[in-house]
Amino acid sequence: MNKLPLPEPELALAATGYERGTIVPIGSAHEWPVFADEQIVGRRVAMGAGAHGYSLFVDADDLIAAYGATVADISQPVDGAAG
Repeated sequence: MNKLPLPEPELALAATGYERGTIVPIGSAHEWPVFADEQIVGRRVAMGAGAHGYSLFVDADDLIAAYGATVADISQPVDGAAG
């Protein structure tokens, strides 16, 4: 299965109005499809809150349900980390 890469910073800003790393579905002016990596199911997670330096903590299952997120294996292991 292919992994989902992050967009180029300029493309992310042009498409969403948010800088890469701050894109969130909550409060967005545009309805975006939401994808969640399968590893967050059942966990409390931190996500960007629309600006660098701010985070929002949520129960992943609630976020997935609220946005009808597609759950899939979309993450890439960090170099040196077992996956």
